[in-house]
Amino acid sequence: MMSYQKFAKDVGFIGIVQILTSLGTFFLLPVITKTLGAYDYGIWAQINITVSLVSPLALMGLSMSFIRFLSSETEKKKIREVVYSILFFVTVSGFLASSLLYVFAEPLATFGFQDPSATYFVQAGSLLIFLNVIESISLFYFRVFRQIKKFSYFTLFETFGKLLFTLIFLKMGYGLLGVITATLMVQGLIFLIAFVTIVSQIGFVIPQFTCIREHLQFSLPLTPNVLIRWVTDSSDRYMVTYFLGLGSVGVYSAACSIGNLIQLFVSPLQLILFPELSKLFDENKTDEVRIYMSHSLRYFLIIAIPAVFGLSALSKPLLGVLTTQDFVSGWFVIPIIAFAGLLVGIFQIFVNTIFLIKKTRPATYINILAAVSNVLINLILIPSVGIAGAALSTLVSYFLMAALCMRVTLKYFKLDFYYLDIAKSILSSIAMYLFVSGFAISDIFELFEAVGAGTFTYVVVMFLVGGFTDHEMSLIKRYLFRSEVSSNSK
Repeated sequence: MMSYQKFAKDVGFIGIVQILTSLGTFFLLPVITKTLGAYDYGIWAQINITVSLVSPLALMGLSMSFIRFLSSETEKKKIREVVYSILFFVTVSGFLASSLLYVFAEPLATFGFQDPSATYFVQAGSLLIFLNVIESISLFYFRVFRQIKKFSYFTLFETFGKLLFTLIFLKMGYGLLGVITATLMVQGLIFLIAFVTIVSQIGFVIPQFTCIREHLQFSLPLTPNVLIRWVTDSSDRYMVTYFLGLGSVGVYSAACSIGNLIQLFVSPLQLILFPELSKLFDENKTDEVRIYMSHSLRYFLIIAIPAVFGLSALSKPLLGVLTTQDFVSGWFVIPIIAFAGLLVGIFQIFVNTIFLIKKTRPATYINILAAVSNVLINLILIPSVGIAGAALSTLVSYFLMAALCMRVTLKYFKLDFYYLDIAKSILSSIAMYLFVSGFAISDIFELFEAVGAGTFTYVVVMFLVGGFTDHEMSLIKRYLFRSEVSSNSK
């Protein structure tokens, strides 16, 4: 079993990677928005939303069964059979899905994008589905077998590779087609490197598909959840396009991409947490499952809460610095989406329980309720209050998902919520918000100064109110002052 110290260390390592990834995303957003403008960025956002719908459908939930069934597997022959069976299966399904999108690109551009001239870009982006699917499964291999550093290096390469090639192609004048090409090149290269690494570790065989039926029995009931979750997460872009046009969806998507940075804070936990929980649960160590989930929730909240306050305080200058003046009108979307992202993180931690006990029906019901509420609120609010209505509908839907999932989880595991620590985090975040709100920000350097000052303020206030445990304080001192000690010793 992975020790809790190693678990925390791996989470911390991925957390650093996520920070670097966020920086890459920060730099990629201005590169694209300032070159393409609101309208073409709206087309790119719609292509991404479409790919985010079709790719998980092509996966058929097999990524989750991959984790659930292989996390505690040690026999190399069985691992090899499962890995290549699933990889070959999704290669076919991904290719078929990409082909369908290519064929129906014109009606999608006409009715979904409200712009028939976008057909060419939809066709070019259709290959993203195929690459998303095969890349996803190949990277899940490293996640399942806890090769965290390799997984993290692939993540970093993808982020900064897209940034580099996007810059090159945009400088060459290829516009939106250059952005699509850069994404395709990087994802294709990552898959090739990952596949060669997998073969070097477990060898290669032509699969017999002996296990695929068992995996599909687990994963197929989860597939409708993908469509339902997409309705909750992304369908508002199509409704914004229908009611307000591609320019408005470009503004809304840019604001959402910043607000959704909150979800990056749960990614390091979830990447390691579910495989570890699956192993512990299979070994009947339910007390340890409860401890891991309780600590994961606490760590997520004491990081995500100040991030929500920080993004709220800096929402307008963030859009002003990272995009153009055309996008700044959507600044008020960022605080709403950031708070919604915090609720998504809570949901993702608690939903692990449903997958552990293999009773996926409650998750389906929760997702259906959230999706229906999202669509209804969007239909009511978008025509009357614009993109603010889309943001509010997302917030309400995620609140329902988090609340209902918590209720299901608490039937099986009684978690510790650390209410006092959460209250201290909120108090420290308010102090940080008041301090950072006074900053005058006009460029990227002043923006980073404000972020650094806000982080320092939060940590200091948390220290003063006793928001960190003794163990956490020792870690902060060790990593904060280690470089000082080293330099003094010289």
